[in-house]
Amino acid sequence: MTRSISWQAIDFIVEALAANTYGDDRTKVGIYLVGLVMKDRKKPMEPEQAEMVKRLLAEASDIRNEC
Repeated sequence: MTRSISWQAIDFIVEALAANTYGDDRTKVGIYLVGLVMKDRKKPMEPEQAEMVKRLLAEASDIRNEC
């Protein structure tokens, strides 16, 4: 199944957050960028999906901080 460009963008943001080499936590930046992507969508994100994305962003930030 092909994912929409919106979900591909969210995936990219999560991966970039995990690979980021900055010392600061960028979770809030990731949430902001995901918000911009979602504003571009025709259909709003379900609350469960939004919570999942927030968890993924936090986990990606944690992974980066462990390295």
